[in-house]
Amino acid sequence: VGTSATEDGDIRLLALIARGDERAFAELVQRHTGRIHALARRFTGSSADADDVVQDTFWSVWRKAGGWDPRGVKVSTWIYRIALNRCIDLDRRKKVRRLVGLDSVDDPVEPDPGAEHGAVVRDELQAVARNIQALPARQRAAILLAASGDISTSEIAARLGVSDGAAEQLLVRARRTLRQNKLDREASGTAESGT
Repeated sequence: VGTSATEDGDIRLLALIARGDERAFAELVQRHTGRIHALARRFTGSSADADDVVQDTFWSVWRKAGGWDPRGVKVSTWIYRIALNRCIDLDRRKKVRRLVGLDSVDDPVEPDPGAEHGAVVRDELQAVARNIQALPARQRAAILLAASGDISTSEIAARLGVSDGAAEQLLVRARRTLRQNKLDREASGTAESGT
């Protein structure tokens, strides 16, 4: 099976990066930053945290470029795996900080109120985002990858470094939890409007 032109270009860039080529590094960063930042932003819920994840991810790419095996996963998959691991690590650190009382993050600022319909939609989106943030890290990563577009379960598995079956189970559990949370919200809304 041949590789795509994009993958061939990534392979070439990674070989140059392994030899210390900063321009090749800048090009690889430019190629992948947008998708990595979007994934990290959805995973962490914070643009600042996503920036940190992107920086840590590409720092790892720079340091480990010589260790990438061209017979293994695609370069883009390898970069995604590094980014997801950074997201999971950041999530763990935040949980530890909260546990020991060091977390002083303020609540997000509410946007300016708009039309009633807009407020309902915003509330629903915020509830979904909170529910996604509450998922276990691997489930959250799997569901965010699935939601990011045209990606197969096999590709999700490769990016997470798990088997296809494990990736499918992560998706099933995440979807089940999110569906139950939606049903609970709807039931709560019905109960409130009926009182």
